[in-house]
Amino acid sequence: MTGCATNNNCLAQGSTRCTPTLTSYRRGRGFTLFEMLIAVSIFAIIGVVAFGGLGQMTRTGQAVADANNRLSDLQFAVVYFSRDWTQVSPRKIRNQYGDEESNILIEDGIITFTRSGWSNLLGQKRSTLQRVQYLVLENQLIRRHWRSLDQGIAELPLQAVLLDDVESLEVEFLDGLEKPIRVWPADSELDGGKPIALVFRLDLTDIGEITRILELPDGAL
Repeated sequence: MTGCATNNNCLAQGSTRCTPTLTSYRRGRGFTLFEMLIAVSIFAIIGVVAFGGLGQMTRTGQAVADANNRLSDLQFAVVYFSRDWTQVSPRKIRNQYGDEESNILIEDGIITFTRSGWSNLLGQKRSTLQRVQYLVLENQLIRRHWRSLDQGIAELPLQAVLLDDVESLEVEFLDGLEKPIRVWPADSELDGGKPIALVFRLDLTDIGEITRILELPDGAL
């Protein structure tokens, strides 16, 4: 009979009817509910594991990107200060009260100095010298500068934020004996002679302490 599988017993007995074998029966019956549940469970477990791995990869990628951005911001701030410092000018100024100030002032973690090389692309009537100041306010590294070198009465500085999450800024000179000079101009005569280097130290909330030692430009003092 068409549609059924024959075997030796059927042929020997001359029967026209035959019973499907176990193999053909299994091929035709499909999956049971239990087998479907197992398959769905396996796929669910694989999906959870894959999703967790994808989430971890995303978090890791974001952490790496944040770290790179932070490092870039830090490098920008340090390079900005270094660029200003390499152009220190010996020019003293008059403050708002008409008193003469040293070309370099260091006190309480604040450094103020006169720098040259202030570009004037618009040809404004001003000096190419600039009075700048670096300090930390509200956990931000701030750079200030004044429009005029000799400051007028009630003249306010312009300021820009260079770096966030800064705990403190320490600025000090090193003399010939590598002793720190935290106030400049110095109140008394220095045993180690004039300063030979400047220490620029930042304490960051997430990275820790970053120290940069810079040479004293010729003619700065």
